[in-house]
Amino acid sequence: MIQLEASLLDSGINYRRKILPARKHVVAGELSLPDLEGLIVLINPFAEPSSKLAISDEKILINPIFSEFETEGSKNPHQGTLDCVAICSSIAAHISPDGARVRKVRPLTISGNWLRQGVEINYDPVYSLLRDHLNREGTLDVRPIVEVDELADDMIPDFSSRMLNKLAKRWDEMDFDNRSSALSELILPVLRNSKISTMRIEELIWHRLIIPGCALDIASQLHRATNEWPDDDEKARLHASLVADKLLIEGHF
Repeated sequence: MIQLEASLLDSGINYRRKILPARKHVVAGELSLPDLEGLIVLINPFAEPSSKLAISDEKILINPIFSEFETEGSKNPHQGTLDCVAICSSIAAHISPDGARVRKVRPLTISGNWLRQGVEINYDPVYSLLRDHLNREGTLDVRPIVEVDELADDMIPDFSSRMLNKLAKRWDEMDFDNRSSALSELILPVLRNSKISTMRIEELIWHRLIIPGCALDIASQLHRATNEWPDDDEKARLHASLVADKLLIEGHF
């Protein structure tokens, strides 16, 4: 949502934000849209993936999109789901390609795919493609966990923070092979835990995503934001609006 809002603000286009009740507070089939004038853009990240957006004269429905694509150096096609956040980011880049707010919130393009269940499987090609693209264009820095200034607690089961701190003290003196070996040894207890996928382990250990100038990586930001989200529907909607305002100003949680 904030991706689109950023582009509208940068372009001087008036809009109105309306946050609907969460799924768990709505009886199946009873969600009604607000009676508003003008074009309605409805973002539904929990819808089943489709092949395209639903567009009419009065409404645009943005839902996850199933995609099949090829990558450089691979002969086999890849399949995955593009989340609503990334879709909105792409639309925002077309509406206001040089907008200051659009550039500020662009690092969060990948946040939707990080929160999707696709990262719980062994490989999510869409997430990997987004990560590499944002890194190449300079929107994000990709660093191993040892090089991150601040981390959220309790993200990796059976992970030793004490061993991480010891490794951090020797990190600058180690070459590439020693670093790789030390990180592999560090995660051995984690690999035995069935509650976290191999891909999520790899991303949390080797590919922490850093917004330039921000100490806390994106995965840690999302982890804290999820834990702080209210359960009550009214409080949750107010909280969501306040978070959106903050993101538009600061570009991070």
